[in-house]
Amino acid sequence: MLKKIISTVFSFSIMLTGILSISIIEPEDAEASSYNNLSGRPFMGWSSWSSIRKKPTEQNIKAAADIIAAKFKTHGYEYVNLDDYYQLNWTTHVDKYGRWVVDPKKFPHGMKALGNHIHKKGLKFGLYITLGIPKGAIDQNTPIEGTPYHARDIVDFSKGQKVSFNFDNMYSIDYSKPGAQEYIDSWARLFASYGVDYLKIDGVRNEDIPDIEAWAKALKKTGRAIHVELSNNLDINHISTWQKLANGWRTDHDVESYGKPTLTDWEHVARRFNHAAKWQPHAGAGGWNDFDSLNVANGRRDGLTGDEKRSYVSLWAIASSHFVIGSDLTKLDDYGISLLTNDEIIGVNQSGVAGKRLFKTANSEVFYQELPDGSYNVAFFNTGSSAQKVMVNWTDLGFDGPAMVHDRWSHEDLGESESGFKANLATHASHMIHVVPSSTLTVSPINGASEINPSSITLSWSAISKSDSYHVQVATDPDLTKVVVDRTVTSTSAKVKDLEKDTPYYWKVSSVTGGTETQIGMYSFHTKMTTAPTAPDWVVVNKKNNTVSLTWNPSVGASSYTVYRKAVNIFGFESYQPIATNIKAPRYVDKSTTAETNYAYVVTAKNRVGESEQSIEVQSASNQITIQLIALLTGFVIFVFIVTTLRIRRDHSNATSIEGKIVKTA
Repeated sequence: MLKKIISTVFSFSIMLTGILSISIIEPEDAEASSYNNLSGRPFMGWSSWSSIRKKPTEQNIKAAADIIAAKFKTHGYEYVNLDDYYQLNWTTHVDKYGRWVVDPKKFPHGMKALGNHIHKKGLKFGLYITLGIPKGAIDQNTPIEGTPYHARDIVDFSKGQKVSFNFDNMYSIDYSKPGAQEYIDSWARLFASYGVDYLKIDGVRNEDIPDIEAWAKALKKTGRAIHVELSNNLDINHISTWQKLANGWRTDHDVESYGKPTLTDWEHVARRFNHAAKWQPHAGAGGWNDFDSLNVANGRRDGLTGDEKRSYVSLWAIASSHFVIGSDLTKLDDYGISLLTNDEIIGVNQSGVAGKRLFKTANSEVFYQELPDGSYNVAFFNTGSSAQKVMVNWTDLGFDGPAMVHDRWSHEDLGESESGFKANLATHASHMIHVVPSSTLTVSPINGASEINPSSITLSWSAISKSDSYHVQVATDPDLTKVVVDRTVTSTSAKVKDLEKDTPYYWKVSSVTGGTETQIGMYSFHTKMTTAPTAPDWVVVNKKNNTVSLTWNPSVGASSYTVYRKAVNIFGFESYQPIATNIKAPRYVDKSTTAETNYAYVVTAKNRVGESEQSIEVQSASNQITIQLIALLTGFVIFVFIVTTLRIRRDHSNATSIEGKIVKTA
């Protein structure tokens, strides 16, 4: 269903990203990944469409940027994308060069000021456009900037209107006519002047190849690295074109469930399983499949169960779709935040490998990533309406023998499994594990090691037969763009000196044979900590009868955690006491509670240096604020009653005493 129809019937419009697509463009002019050098990994950020839709304002977009910077930036989220409805109706309102006009009521300080605010937060600014030329430009016959041509010189009425998902009246351009390319060039320069880092081009169809060619050339001419996202429901038969011209492409219509009171539903999420399998071969560095936004952090408004939300995030992660939050950032719930900020799951998404479908049954699906170091990420999904047991044998993944298994969501090592793994899944639930075959190439320090002495480290690996030499790189980022060591050695080890303390490092080793380089593996380590870890964040509590379960995000550099608890009462006399120490995994189950009592918890992280600050307090009763207010009010009323009674008695006693004195005097 087209977004303009949805907009008319339900007062909605759809978040769709346009497209830069044409296979006839020369590679040096067209390939987005070559001229903007972006999307080595799927991008991460937030989009306004799902929650704000037709009502973006300078205030609410700035507020979103502030929240992304404060709560999500450290987890890799960086784009703040204003998706549609920032402009006046282009049927009548265009600027002097025939381009859209920013709505001055919604954005009184303009787009450049908004971009500046986002950039000052260390984030990137995304904007939206559709294809064609506005009717307002044609009616007013506006000049084309820097040329003697005008709007009517380049319009092609024979092709009619372009697909548009808000206002109508965007008309086709004839790119064989002088001034046509220059018109798009002027628009690209305008966006660059705003400080735009991401452009979603909407309404793209196969017949729009000339428009995409023009936008590709125009964006390249700006000299600014602008991520290009194409939308929506693109034709997979033209994937080579999308790959040449864009950094991402929508594989389906919107994930939102228009016409329902919720943001989405399981039906809209589940149909992405087939898209993930179908489009998987076409994703990689420079351009990634886009399944649309993640709507998992607005409680019941999301329209999904807790298990469905985790499966939603797991599918996007294993398939390496862009991680774009769609939730209202001012109304986030703790469970949704814990899903979106789980760094191990984000690591799966950012692995650089789009997961393949291993198998599909009527009620289950399994996807996996084969990682460069010889290990695997495996995601199990129950797509049926009842509980399922989903099994994977290691031979299904292509290896024999035992393997170590690690739970990606809970961060818990599950031990060694001889031949496979079985996941017991509730309806629409999922499980994500990391599998390390025992036969995998061993390295030193071991992958993920911490407390490594930065002054002198020896990196070593197993020999590869017939290798002439080995190429070793060490960097401070997983994409290896910030390389601090780049060396070729003939032995199976390399000594590295004088690295920084308290720093994560990533290293890659490749074998070189006859001038051909083959990657052996990519690994990481964290140098020795000299400070206590930061406090755990996003502590989530769940109480059932006499049991309270807590989970939290792991703290960098933490070797263990301590859980503190106190009973909550209206007078606040209780103090925190440790109830569990030396916890290795970021979760704890408190079985020593009573159903009638509300408890408050804080968590700290420890390493050899010291203990962190306490986390933000969480309570086992979600309605505790209301309960406490009622209790305090009741206490206050009782207190006032007692004080008033005592005063009445005192006044009565004083009056009696005075009356007695008067009688005696008389």
